[in-house]
Amino acid sequence: MSTSDAKRRFLKRARNYGFASAFLLLFHLVYQIFAHGVDSPYMTFAFLIPLVGGVAVELGFLFLPAPGEVGLAVWPMGIATIATGSVLHGVFDIYGGSSDLVNVFFAAGALLILAASVLYAITLVRSRRRP
Repeated sequence: MSTSDAKRRFLKRARNYGFASAFLLLFHLVYQIFAHGVDSPYMTFAFLIPLVGGVAVELGFLFLPAPGEVGLAVWPMGIATIATGSVLHGVFDIYGGSSDLVNVFFAAGALLILAASVLYAITLVRSRRRP
């Protein structure tokens, strides 16, 4: 795969993360209309998860060495898991209830992001060893 193809793929992924971020922001604004004045920071700032963890990271790969395919597959799972957990936590906060199982989303998402980061580090080490 050529460098321009890789950059095009990173830009496409960054665009998709941007759309996801815009969707979460729009979802929050519509949900807030029906929430009777109750708000949750988990719902309010859920759009930042794909914005920072997705758009910023994908744009960073335009200047950094590209990760392996497995790392590229695991990272979005972690971002989506944390964003889903944040929205669910926000819904429960607005509803007035709570659930300890929502914390599983944050733990699973963190493990997925950690796994993707370790895979990226392994890819960097292996690429430096090759002559």
